[in-house]
Amino acid sequence: MFNKTSLLIALLGSCLIAPLQADTSTSLTATQTQQTASDEAAWKTYLATSKKLRKADQDFLSAELKTLGKKEPELPEYTKEFGFEVKQSPDWFKSTEGKRVMDVILSFQTPSGGWSKRTDMSKAPRKPGQAFGVEKGYIPTFDNGATSTQLQLLAQAYQATGDARYAAAFSKGLDFIITAQYPNGGWPQNYPLVGKYHDHITYNDALMSDLMAMLHKVAKAKNEFAFVTKEQQQAAQASLTRALDCVLKTQVITNGKLTIWGAQHDAKTLKPAQARAYEMVSLSSSESVWMLDLLMDLDKPSADIIKSVHAAAAWYEQTQILSKVWERGAATLTDDVKAPPVWARFYEIGTNKPVFGDRDGSIFYEVGKVSEERRAGYAWYTTAPNKILKKYAKWSKTYPR
Repeated sequence: MFNKTSLLIALLGSCLIAPLQADTSTSLTATQTQQTASDEAAWKTYLATSKKLRKADQDFLSAELKTLGKKEPELPEYTKEFGFEVKQSPDWFKSTEGKRVMDVILSFQTPSGGWSKRTDMSKAPRKPGQAFGVEKGYIPTFDNGATSTQLQLLAQAYQATGDARYAAAFSKGLDFIITAQYPNGGWPQNYPLVGKYHDHITYNDALMSDLMAMLHKVAKAKNEFAFVTKEQQQAAQASLTRALDCVLKTQVITNGKLTIWGAQHDAKTLKPAQARAYEMVSLSSSESVWMLDLLMDLDKPSADIIKSVHAAAAWYEQTQILSKVWERGAATLTDDVKAPPVWARFYEIGTNKPVFGDRDGSIFYEVGKVSEERRAGYAWYTTAPNKILKKYAKWSKTYPR
């Protein structure tokens, strides 16, 4: 599998990964023209590969259904996460129960190499003719920790048991992650691509940072990832390097200053983008915090990454809301002098004003104007940055401004 990945890395590494420029009237130099052509070729290859893998997944299930004389697949059981705990002891993986759960996880890996979300992978192996996930548009996906979580467990299982099936499934999944990476270094929410906002570069729900953390561990080949090959290490490091370049390019600049990131960014222009109707173009404090956390875990960060971290931390310090609390569903913040700082989930780009949305696409400056259903059904404020700012206080002593 990694011969294919190596070829893809070589192709993507040569392409232009800077954001597209609005002014295209200026004539291009020969080098720029060559880079643009290389960029276009990389995207063409990427989209063709996505289409090919989508068809492979569909054909696999269709063949099973045809053999069974069925037209529609049976759905597996739903669960909020995956039905299993990620951190397990070596003895658990050697136990009858551990082996049973791992067999279930193996059975739900798609032909393309990934896994789905909200699908119970702890009760029974996938049966022929059964869908690989409960949500059609998320088969497979990186959303809500899908795929990265399964790879984490497979690595632990292989280290504990030496079962070659776990290493093979891990290799296939790692190859899937690298293949799914855009030429500019970002990742879509779902792959193979399904369209609409799912194709945006996704920081939402820690998607980018989860994948990058996985690659960072594989590149270091330590602990549960000590078994990976040298080629896998190199492939993971190359992928991580491209991802970091994308992270630096997507950090939003307003009034000449670096801030944080949006929840989603356009895959081509790299600009913040809208997702669901109530998830507007904005700066996202909830999603950016996980990326900031990841950046501070890097060994020997570059000058650009150090600058990025300081800027993001400064933004959080400047936008914190003091002596206030919010309970889900409430129409206003309430006073509490003992409360830790809180942040709105979304901020208007350019003004840093908190913004809130609704299912009809309306955008408000006050959470109380959002429908009761969305106030109760969405996390409009967060205290998560507090933990990261404490980490930053220590990190900044090692890497001062």
